[in-house]
Amino acid sequence: MYKTYWDSTSLKKLIYMTTNSNENNVAENKVKFADLDTFLKIAPIIGLAILAYLNSLYPSKVEFKEIQTQLIQMDKKITEMTVLQKAITNNTIDLKQIDNRLRFLEVEVAKHSAASLSRSSTKNKSNNGG
Repeated sequence: MYKTYWDSTSLKKLIYMTTNSNENNVAENKVKFADLDTFLKIAPIIGLAILAYLNSLYPSKVEFKEIQTQLIQMDKKITEMTVLQKAITNNTIDLKQIDNRLRFLEVEVAKHSAASLSRSSTKNKSNNGG
């Protein structure tokens, strides 16, 4: 890994990194067959896991059709409820008008009966007095 060189002037050992160490680093960083073999063993499992996850995110065609049918049925029910609500509202208004008319007629009948009673009482007084 390291080569030793002698400095001629001081006779001290100096260590320098040479191109051999760079070549060793490049060799260590290269993809080996064992790494590729391990990846190829794991890759299908990872791929299946990703596909299963993506499949779980969206409903299948049959489930989508069922959901669509349910939504259509709910839309029909909401439309029916709206129509019934309008009919009930109209009937309520009609009943209130009938109630007001009945009160008016009761008041008129009460006035008429009060007037007829007062006429009969005045006739009785005149018949008794004469």
